Amino acid sequence: MAKKIVRITESDLVNIVKRVINEVGGHDDFIQMKFHGKSTLNGLYRITDDIANILNKIITMLGKKNIPKHITVSTIAKISNVLEIIEYNLEKIKGEIMGNDYLTNAVSDLIKIVKKGINRLSPLGSFTPRFPDPEMPGGLTGAGLEMGDDELNEILLNTLTDIATEALKLKSEVDTEDKNISIRTSQSGDLDNYNLN
Repeated sequence: MAKKIVRITESDLVNIVKRVINEVGGHDDFIQMKFHGKSTLNGLYRITDDIANILNKIITMLGKKNIPKHITVSTIAKISNVLEIIEYNLEKIKGEIMGNDYLTNAVSDLIKIVKKGINRLSPLGSFTPRFPDPEMPGGLTGAGLEMGDDELNEILLNTLTDIATEALKLKSEVDTEDKNISIRTSQSGDLDNYNLN
């Protein structure tokens, strides 16, 4: 095949260079890094907010008097399920974090404390479909049905407080990384600002 000479304009060259940088750049490309980083951080913000909301709801619930035992145990079973979802989402997000060991460690620490919370709460309440006992609505079972109210409430509150405390530490690291991303991307400039002459 014979060699061909192709003439291109300066704007064609700029467009080619942009395309190559975007294809090769991945997370080194500042725009890509900003969108990916912000997406990852937003996921972590949602998780920390969800944990805070769960704790607030439990504090409100426990502030009421004479809560039926099956309501408390049912709530514990639901919280255990939510914590499993939070753990799964944290594991997914952890794999997306690049270049920040402090943030990765904070996510790992929260995963550990969430797992510990699941292990504490799961035996206290769960749903077993088709459970024959009519006194246990929806097939509700668990050791929490046999415990005293104060003991059960204390375990629930302490577990969620431990998780929320670790979530606050993570939120602090997320705030720091969010500021770092903004600083890095504001200093990067754009290819249009470069003079190729």
